Amino acid sequence: MAISDLNTARQLKAEQERARVVRKTTQNQITRDIETYGRIDLSLLFIFLVILCFGLILLFSASLSSAYADQGDPLYYVRRQLIFTGLGAVMIFILLRFPIRFFNRFFLTIIVYFACTLSLLAVIFAGVQGDYGAVRWLDILGVQFQPSEMCKVGAIFCLATYFPAVPALRNIPLFHHPDDEKKQLKSDAFLYITFPALAMGAWLILIFIQPHLSGALIVGALVLTLFLMAKIPARIWLRGLRQLIPLILIGVLLIALIYPLLHQGESFMTFIGERFAHVFSRLNTFNNPDAASSDSIHQIQQARYALGSGGLTGKGLGMGRQKSGFLPMVYNDFILPSIGEELGYLGSLAVLLLFVFFFLRGTRISMNASSKYTAMLSFGSTLLITLQALLNIAVASEVIPTTGVSLPFFSYGGTAHVFMMLAVGFILSVSKTGQRADPELLKIIRLENEYRKSYSRPRAQSNRG
Repeated sequence: MAISDLNTARQLKAEQERARVVRKTTQNQITRDIETYGRIDLSLLFIFLVILCFGLILLFSASLSSAYADQGDPLYYVRRQLIFTGLGAVMIFILLRFPIRFFNRFFLTIIVYFACTLSLLAVIFAGVQGDYGAVRWLDILGVQFQPSEMCKVGAIFCLATYFPAVPALRNIPLFHHPDDEKKQLKSDAFLYITFPALAMGAWLILIFIQPHLSGALIVGALVLTLFLMAKIPARIWLRGLRQLIPLILIGVLLIALIYPLLHQGESFMTFIGERFAHVFSRLNTFNNPDAASSDSIHQIQQARYALGSGGLTGKGLGMGRQKSGFLPMVYNDFILPSIGEELGYLGSLAVLLLFVFFFLRGTRISMNASSKYTAMLSFGSTLLITLQALLNIAVASEVIPTTGVSLPFFSYGGTAHVFMMLAVGFILSVSKTGQRADPELLKIIRLENEYRKSYSRPRAQSNRG
């Protein structure tokens, strides 16, 4: 009997200890949640700052020789990159000053869409031709601006704000047919599929004909991902595609018929062949490198030499040779081979891992988002940065043909750098004011705020007395 009582007492003590540990753990978790609620994600911020600082250091090393040879100033490119970084930091600061829901306004969507569309149209009529024949830039007060980079972030913002607004648009009499199921399905297909697809398709066409094939592919991948995130029912997808495909075919037919009339009998296929000759050349070089000319394979060959000569730990920061006029665009699209040459395999792996960690943290933020708007905005921005980084790394390692995609926060570039920082600002803003919270946690925070107000009020009155 005494033994059974002893066992019972031990069991009771063990249960009490377990309850105490659980209670303590719960209290600690609540304390941590209260401390982190309404604050930016420090893990993502730390990863971003590491990428940003690492990128500026490596850009300085990669651009030193080219800047001195071309501009007479070894700090030319890194100094300009610092200016763009400062501009991006101001945009992030402004974003973080307001709750992320503040930007979920339909009139802002319309402004962003028309600003992007007009800038793309301006490229056609007043664009500046680049070194390789493409017309992708606008010259604004002596500063070159690339609208396609703005459209990458613009597509994310427009679709993230548009899809959550569709239920409200369905209540407009033109699209509201509660008594006719077929008409309602037709209206839903137009609102969810046809209209946004045509709106984004106009951008894709305008970017495609610059020509900027890689930019069009990235925007297309972002648009498709956001369409899938909208969780559109299958029957609306099917009905929307039935509306969309005939419109696309009619548009292609009209272009094929009208283009020869406007260009003295030149066929549309001839235009495509001339406009994208460099794309076909890159594909042929990638598929048959042995048959390509030495000029065609020079850039990728020098990139291979740079990556291979670095070994495991590299030649040392600033000690690379390929940047001294051997590897073209070393401070832009092909900065990764320079990193591999100076920091070796470990340095290149560190760059890749930084973007992997960035993607994982950004995905975690989007999974915990409080609404469809914040989830689409944060994940779209995360995908944009990591997708572009992976494409650049794939080109440098000869996994895919040369595409002209820069490495975010490492490559030199004004427009791309600023809008990539804006994308980071969206993610940080979602992590601060767009996260899903436990109702009990919100209740505790509200009670705590009320207690602080009630405590500070008598104290302030006594001080005045």
